[in-house]
Amino acid sequence: MSLTKTVSLFAGTTLALTGVAFGSTEANNSLNGDALAQINELRAQIADLNAKNGENWLTEQRAAEIKGLVQDVLADADTRASFQGGTSNAGYDNGFFIASSDGNFRLNINGGASIRWTYNNRSFATGTGDETNWGFQSRHANVMLTGHIVDPSWKYNVSFAFWDASGDYNGSTFGGEAFLTDWYAMKDFGGWYLKAGQFISPFTRERALSDYGLQTLDHTNSSYAFGLGRTQGIEVGCISDWFRFAGAFSDGVGPMSPTQNAGFIPGGASPSADFAISGRLEGKLAGTWAQFEDDQSWQGEEWGLLLGLGGYYQSGRNGNANFNYAGGTEGNEFGFTADATASFGGFSVTGAVFYTQADSEWVTGTTGSGDFENYGTFVQAGFFLTEAFELVGRYEYGDFGNLSGTESANTQSTVTIGGNYYFAKNRCKWQTEISYAFHSMSESIFGIGGNGWYDDGIDATGNDEDGQFVFRTGLTVSF
Repeated sequence: MSLTKTVSLFAGTTLALTGVAFGSTEANNSLNGDALAQINELRAQIADLNAKNGENWLTEQRAAEIKGLVQDVLADADTRASFQGGTSNAGYDNGFFIASSDGNFRLNINGGASIRWTYNNRSFATGTGDETNWGFQSRHANVMLTGHIVDPSWKYNVSFAFWDASGDYNGSTFGGEAFLTDWYAMKDFGGWYLKAGQFISPFTRERALSDYGLQTLDHTNSSYAFGLGRTQGIEVGCISDWFRFAGAFSDGVGPMSPTQNAGFIPGGASPSADFAISGRLEGKLAGTWAQFEDDQSWQGEEWGLLLGLGGYYQSGRNGNANFNYAGGTEGNEFGFTADATASFGGFSVTGAVFYTQADSEWVTGTTGSGDFENYGTFVQAGFFLTEAFELVGRYEYGDFGNLSGTESANTQSTVTIGGNYYFAKNRCKWQTEISYAFHSMSESIFGIGGNGWYDDGIDATGNDEDGQFVFRTGLTVSF
């Protein structure tokens, strides 16, 4: 028997006997010679082990080994704690982060990517285009650097996107290029904030959502056609428990263009707007702000209702290349939107309406043809059959007036159905959907950003073709 086991046995026996002694005077008196004999026998065994192993059985070498083991355990505990957020200097907390020990400087690293396969079929193709097209797209790939400097009230955002050749920020025919999407500094005054840099113009809710928080593989066609993109300027806003507001003064950006405005270009060129203002007001009648940062209503989530209003006005000059119109003279444009989003804990519904109007001379370069009025709407719903599988449906309608010579080419009427499987909510998901167009589609209006739609042509009899459909399936991950 080892020394350790012997000592343990001796200690246990002694405690047991001691407990009995304190528990009963009668038992203490019954301690007979047999018990004393057992104690003496244990003492003899301990003495014999001491003689064999020496009195210094806990040698310096063994003590050093124990000390090293304790240090390793403590170091491992510190390492594990450093990756649990809180006050640690590095780790993961809704994104990887590095922070100073005093908490005044912090860098958050987020990002994501998606790969999808798209199939498009149309009845008639313009020019030399094919009626059937398919292939893979690396639609979204982003790196976002956010955090604060000086103190937590001074926030910043520097984000990049790596798009395919038909991507949202396409600048050439080559894919994989990096684009600076967002960069701004923001001062938080406790409820109010001031932001300056490049950012999404406040107008529609959907354009402000992350690419990785959508119920479908892309934003709606209506969002591209009627929503405002990125611009440079300043924004002021406020947020409370039940409402929030954001207003911006900027260089302006076209409602049909998802790309950022060119800004002030050296050499004398100015932006396509003398000035531009945009704003958005949201009222949260139920739920939390966090649950409206994505499209989904997860099972178990509380009831929530969000209402939103947006508007913009801009006065143009020096051409309007950034507005996707054919004209080149001075003009004005304005637009409004209203939307509602309801979350029922496993079932969600969202919808929006849009209206924009532009001066005829801005659109065509000539006067006398009347103002151009454009409007659209969409409604979208998602229902979780299980905790991880969601069914999605959407209908969109849009009309860009007499922007081109063929009326139906200015109109979209599309329906989309699909299903999503969430491996880890929006961190990792597989999405599949099929869309059908009841009118001929205009790629330049409703197919912006490589979202899978192509121009429908005009057949030999001069009739527009309809019936185009798009199938998409793909994997999206984010961190």
